[in-house]
Amino acid sequence: MIFRPLRRMAALACLSACGCSAMRELPRDQYASVPERRAVTVETRSGERHEFERVHAGTDSLVGWERRDVEGSFDELQSVPLSFDEVARMSVRSVDWYKTGLVGGLALAAALAVVLTAPGRTTGSAGENGPCGPRPCP
Repeated sequence: MIFRPLRRMAALACLSACGCSAMRELPRDQYASVPERRAVTVETRSGERHEFERVHAGTDSLVGWERRDVEGSFDELQSVPLSFDEVARMSVRSVDWYKTGLVGGLALAAALAVVLTAPGRTTGSAGENGPCGPRPCP
């Protein structure tokens, strides 16, 4: 019985920790530092905005794959080549460790508070109540 709220809180902590990410803008000199990135947003000098699933960067250009809006049950990816001269801003989604730690710490503190303040906790020996509490074991 006492573990049911604890399991719910742990599930909520896991779900909320998975969503703690943020878009971080990359400096221009780091565009090609990693050959492939995921979850990249690129804004071009002409005002276009591309949200790429993944991007492969070369020495002076990149190729990004973005979803196309098509009929059917399968997603289709379209490749978009861009030179670094065309790119005004490039942002990458990454884990925000501060938010993740904060949410995880708060969830752990709440779970600990639930366990420590649960009613029916006894400090007596097992002989007073038995292994199943005051009722007989099945």
